[in-house]
Amino acid sequence: MSKIVNQLARKNFHIAAASDFEMKHAKSELRRLTDEGTIIRLTHGYYALVPESQREPATTWRPTIEAIALGVASAMYDVQTTALVGPSAARSLGCYPRALNAGFVAVPKQREARVTPYGRIHFSTRDISKLDTVRVTTDLGQGWATSPEQTAFDLVRNWPAWPISDATRKEMLQLLAGRIDWSIIDNIAKKTRSVETLEALRSTLGDMAS
Repeated sequence: MSKIVNQLARKNFHIAAASDFEMKHAKSELRRLTDEGTIIRLTHGYYALVPESQREPATTWRPTIEAIALGVASAMYDVQTTALVGPSAARSLGCYPRALNAGFVAVPKQREARVTPYGRIHFSTRDISKLDTVRVTTDLGQGWATSPEQTAFDLVRNWPAWPISDATRKEMLQLLAGRIDWSIIDNIAKKTRSVETLEALRSTLGDMAS
């Protein structure tokens, strides 16, 4: 079996940077494995292992943009320092039913957005130890996402920075509302001194209910 396949199989999310493969002729091996559908190129310099049942030339298997965003971020840093945020967190929590063309992920250091064939990855510089997070499972592996409470809070606080429509944001908030523990929301507001955001969130959800 290829050393690259073995190495990817041991990685979080089965994703690695091309620079991680310390072997002769790594570039030609990456091309060969891509051509035969064993791996796919996610973005410049990063590859993912295709599930064995889906491996074939010109494979049509594609992970979600949320899985790609979290997986690439984890390959850049570490699974414990990255988390899906905003719209991507809502998607990973099952609080938005339709696919998005962008992924949003928190990382420890600033990164330029990355273009992939499946959508753009937007990186947000945040310390996830200071965020309220939950464990989530993507189609590439397990990682972290902001909790329903933190996600709702961020969707209100950072609007209109999220490049989504107002209708999409409101639908996410409506679906998140049924899972919110307001004591957690209050704690987030207290820790971040964001009373205005708390009031805006209560107002937004109240308007939806009326």
